[in-house]
Amino acid sequence: MDKQENHAALIELESLLRFESLLAELSARFVRVSLEDVDAEIQESLRRIAETLDLDHIGIGEVTPDGRDFFSIYHYAKPGTKPWLGVSLSAEGPLLTRTLLAGKAFVMNDVDALPPEGATDREGFLRYGIRADLVFPLIVGGCLCGGIGFASSRPRDWSDKVVQGLRLISDVFANVLERKRADHALRESEEHMRLAAEAAEIGLWVWYIPQNTIWASDRARVIYGFSPGDRLNLQRFLDRLVPEDRERVREAIRKTLQDGGTYRIEYRVAHPDAGVRWLCATGRCQLDAGGRPERLMGAGLDVTGLRRAKSDLERSNAELKRALEKIGSLKEQLQQENVYLRREMAGRRSVDAIVGRSAAIRRTLAQIEQVAPTPATVLITGETGTGKELFATAIHEASPRSDRPMIRVNCASIPAALIESELFGREKGAYTGALAKQIGRFELADGSTLFLDEVGELSLEAQAKLLRVLQEKEIERLGNPRPIKVDVRVIAATNRNLSEEVAERRFREDLYYRLNVFPIDAPPLRARREDIPLLVETFVDEFARAMGKSIDAVAKSSLQALCGYDWPGNIRELRNVIERAVILARGPVLRIDLPPKASSAAALPAKAGLASLAEMERDHIVRVLDATGWRIRGEAGAAAILGLKPSTLDSRMVKLGIRRPSCR
Repeated sequence: MDKQENHAALIELESLLRFESLLAELSARFVRVSLEDVDAEIQESLRRIAETLDLDHIGIGEVTPDGRDFFSIYHYAKPGTKPWLGVSLSAEGPLLTRTLLAGKAFVMNDVDALPPEGATDREGFLRYGIRADLVFPLIVGGCLCGGIGFASSRPRDWSDKVVQGLRLISDVFANVLERKRADHALRESEEHMRLAAEAAEIGLWVWYIPQNTIWASDRARVIYGFSPGDRLNLQRFLDRLVPEDRERVREAIRKTLQDGGTYRIEYRVAHPDAGVRWLCATGRCQLDAGGRPERLMGAGLDVTGLRRAKSDLERSNAELKRALEKIGSLKEQLQQENVYLRREMAGRRSVDAIVGRSAAIRRTLAQIEQVAPTPATVLITGETGTGKELFATAIHEASPRSDRPMIRVNCASIPAALIESELFGREKGAYTGALAKQIGRFELADGSTLFLDEVGELSLEAQAKLLRVLQEKEIERLGNPRPIKVDVRVIAATNRNLSEEVAERRFREDLYYRLNVFPIDAPPLRARREDIPLLVETFVDEFARAMGKSIDAVAKSSLQALCGYDWPGNIRELRNVIERAVILARGPVLRIDLPPKASSAAALPAKAGLASLAEMERDHIVRVLDATGWRIRGEAGAAAILGLKPSTLDSRMVKLGIRRPSCR
């Protein structure tokens, strides 16, 4: 090796030493550089590398969002040369682009040595005066994020040491750019979160666990009632909570620190200025490298208004539900009234529906014809099941008021607390739960007839108010003292002996005389036995048609048994017995079984009308039970009528084998 070659080798060695020294310096600088200075540091580094290695161009490109191309983000060009500021590398260097996208380095010693498929690349390189180029893909975490090219305006053999050094500095640039990108994304995310939190009035806070300090955003301090300069820790935070909620929140924090993950909890804050406020908090626990809880980050939202709105909504829904149930109940009642009251059977009047030719029923029909055209108040008395309601309907439909429906009220089925509002109506808010105005039955029956069934069941207080309406012919809705005039004809019915009730002071004497203007006694079925065959025929025809059965006759023995039975349940009991018999019928001749107690009653004639004391007791109890609709307890129950305790009556019924008939 001659002296000249030694000198050239020495120069190259010195150049490599300066390059390696520069690489070490740049690597150290990029470790310490702040993100605010990273752009300037990259630009300065490109200049120094180019001058150290005598390069004409250095450019850094970033992958496009679709991952198919590159665009320029940093560049250095020696004075007097044209820099690459392209927005599409593939348009000028498709071969170079494909090589980088494949994750490989592009090494070009001489542009004239490019293969035929690099013709477009050759034109692009020469456009910028580049004849040699060394380009590395920038890869971080296995993902391609860009590329960096080192170019010369003359052909150049890239030595292994230069290639190795430039590859190392490429990795440094790749990490710096990824760090910058991640920081930008983080800051952008934080800004979005801050803006979203402010817009939603959400307070953000972080509890740094080892130091036991809490950072809180301005909104969080407002929510919890802390001043901007207050130093916060966990205890100060807990002290701000309502005492009853502290242990629950402390337990939620403990569980989150123990199990990790997220949490969500609602609690109350005793705000120094705004009173008690409800907060909904959610957050996450972060662990350090050793798996220990490092910080608890969270967000809190004041949900006091939502809590109140939810409570109000639940209360409104409950009230609405009660109102709808009440409306539904009234609707059903009114529909039922219309079904019973508006008979749409052309040419048929209710008086025609009363079946019978006996002297007892003819007397009753004569009374109906006499009183129907008048406005007189009628009191219909009689045992249970004798058809008192049918008689009331006949009176109404034979009266001048028949063009309007008769309104019915079963006084025994309405609770005492509601009977007044049912009869006279109420205004909205008249009492708790009165969500809407209600028209009372008297007002609904204005210009028509009001049928008060089981009137003997009214309380003394309700009797007094009913008497006032009958006397003054005006009502007052609950919650409204303004009187309302009504024109109502009243028909009352009861299975009680009201004169005895008056004597026992369970029914007002003055009301009794008001109701008893025209009394009608509904005869029991045993007093009109000659009507039983006609009633049987009517009921058999009705149920046979309803059930689609063909029944031509009733067995003679069955009809004789029916006529000999006392029928304590009257027509209602007879109708039930016929319905059951039609259900069980298998042929054209109907055979009818009497209720279980009929055997003892039928046996009486064989004993010449004599019976044992136990049989008489049993028969009497059964009659009372039938008269009360088999109700044992209460003022109108069988036990009260018999003068027994309900438990004593239960025992007697068991002993005598008395059971409620299954056909009822």
